[in-house]
Amino acid sequence: MKPAARACWRPSRALAALLLFVAAFCAAAQGDATLSTHQFTQARVLTQFGVTPSDEPPRRLEAALLAGAAEGTSKANWQEVALPYTWPRAVLPDATAGRAARAPWQVTWVEFDLRGLNGLSGLSALSAAQAEDAYLYLPRWQTIGRIAVYADDRLIYRSSGDVVWNSFNFPLWMPLDGDGAASTPLPSVLRLRIESLTSAGGAVSSAWVGPRPALESRYQWRRLLQSRISEIMSFAVMGLGLFALLVWLLRRRESIYLLFAVYTLFMALRGLHYYMGVEPLPIPSAWFGWITVNSVNALLVTWYFFVATLVPKAPRFVGRALLALLAVSWIVTMPALAVFPPFEAMAPLSYLLTILAGLPAVVTIAWVAWRQGSREGILASSVGLVDLPVAIHDWLMQNYMASPEDVYLWPVSTTARLVMFIYIILRRYVGAVDEVEQANVRLAERLREREDELAANYAQLREVQQRETLSRERQRLMQDIHDGMGSQLMSALKVAEAGKLSEPQMAMVLRECIDDLKLTVDSLEPVEADLLLLLATLRYRLLPRLIDANLRLRWEVADVPPLMWLDPRSALHILRILQEGISNVMQHAGATELRVATREEALGVSVILLDNGRGFSPRPEGAAGRGLSNMVRRARAVGGEVTWEATPDGTQFKLWLPLRQEHMDGLADSTLSMPATLA
Repeated sequence: MKPAARACWRPSRALAALLLFVAAFCAAAQGDATLSTHQFTQARVLTQFGVTPSDEPPRRLEAALLAGAAEGTSKANWQEVALPYTWPRAVLPDATAGRAARAPWQVTWVEFDLRGLNGLSGLSALSAAQAEDAYLYLPRWQTIGRIAVYADDRLIYRSSGDVVWNSFNFPLWMPLDGDGAASTPLPSVLRLRIESLTSAGGAVSSAWVGPRPALESRYQWRRLLQSRISEIMSFAVMGLGLFALLVWLLRRRESIYLLFAVYTLFMALRGLHYYMGVEPLPIPSAWFGWITVNSVNALLVTWYFFVATLVPKAPRFVGRALLALLAVSWIVTMPALAVFPPFEAMAPLSYLLTILAGLPAVVTIAWVAWRQGSREGILASSVGLVDLPVAIHDWLMQNYMASPEDVYLWPVSTTARLVMFIYIILRRYVGAVDEVEQANVRLAERLREREDELAANYAQLREVQQRETLSRERQRLMQDIHDGMGSQLMSALKVAEAGKLSEPQMAMVLRECIDDLKLTVDSLEPVEADLLLLLATLRYRLLPRLIDANLRLRWEVADVPPLMWLDPRSALHILRILQEGISNVMQHAGATELRVATREEALGVSVILLDNGRGFSPRPEGAAGRGLSNMVRRARAVGGEVTWEATPDGTQFKLWLPLRQEHMDGLADSTLSMPATLA
């Protein structure tokens, strides 16, 4: 299947599944097909005006009361009406109407004759003990007041909620035997007593009577549409609002999340009256009405500012005008001020003004969003356009200009708002992910470019360093050969030309030059910070000379810590120092034994040369010979020290070397020279 066909097939399949689910639910809502029910579309109505409202309806009905001749009431006659039945509501508040307790009230009686239901399957054979299986189902009754139900003049039900918020959105569902405390036969007549504020109007839908199994699914379906969906949606929008608030706390610069959180708060407050009222309210009715009325205005304001964040060029003066309208509405309708008539009289006009104010605001911002091509703005404004007919329909229902058989669409339309927000969040999330991916791609490209640049720079630097290293080593070797072996050869050449150099002396000079050359080569070998390996190399090179000089060597070298700073240059300094020390013992001490030892000391290690020859006390440093001065300078070059000490058995020479080099005196090799026998 092609991608385009697959894209069309998936939503079509989802829509088909939804339609099947609705069809199955509607089929279940028809109840048990084997049991008959009766829908009352006709009833007798009696209206009594000028009554005094009471919290307790009469327990039993008197004939005079049903004739409209009760004390303090006007005469009225029963009349046949079609159901649903409504009586008008005043849209404009009556200036003479005060609070509910002082306003004119009326009682509307609605009578159903059950004596013609004996032929119904499931009811015809009911005995007195089975009368509780018969139920009354009234999809809606609505007014400002209370309702009571009588079965054969006996009170079997009365509403217990608030006078204004009186479970108007809950279907009436009750057994015909009342509380079932005693076995009663199926009643012959059912009467509804609706006590209401005269200016508030009222409405009664058609009624159903039948066995419980046949009617319960209808009742549950109606209950779901009228109140449970509103309750579910309120909790859903509160959850989304909390999520939006948490997102805003993490991303303070994006005010759209805060606006949506506030929007969901007012949505939840607006939806309260759709599923509350069965029980008494936790707050006074006037304040509950104030919250309900003004939450609609607040929803309009927050919705406009929410869409304005998606449509940058949305006119700001419209938002400011709506905000001013909201502030005025909040103040003048506040129950504590009592500036205008109470909520029950002001509600129709307040809702109408909100619709009239919202119409140009919604159309204006929808037009701007369409002109700018803002997809999110078009979606959000389209939700506002959908809300306009929804608000008009619900206003007509509130004022009994639409059939009470309908349901309020506001809770159902909440789904569109949830879809809008989820779409915007997903779109922003996907957009943020795309931006991150693109940023990662750009970053990876820049990183690769920088790595290539660094690699090229590193290769150039390494090449330069190699050239510099080779140049330094070349210069060092040239200086070492020039100052060491070259100096000795030049001195020997001058002495030989003067005829003062014997053959043994010539051999000794040449031997020292060869040893010097070998030490220079040995210093180039890697010693890996191992001083003992360096000493072993020196021993290997000088041992033949010691044997020729009849000088016995005692090797007492012990393990010492590694010298991490030991490199070829430092190694050559150490070899030259020890070579000079051993040469001095061979030439001047007259010793027969030379002991070489190592010792670990504080912060360093020592190399000790101890002979058994003539004692030696060095002259002051300024007067020291060239060889001793070179030893001192070379020791300083590696951060060490050299000392001489006369002992009863000879002379002790000690070279101290640090474990770590923190500071070294610079030393140019040109200032150092090899020990010269003839110097």
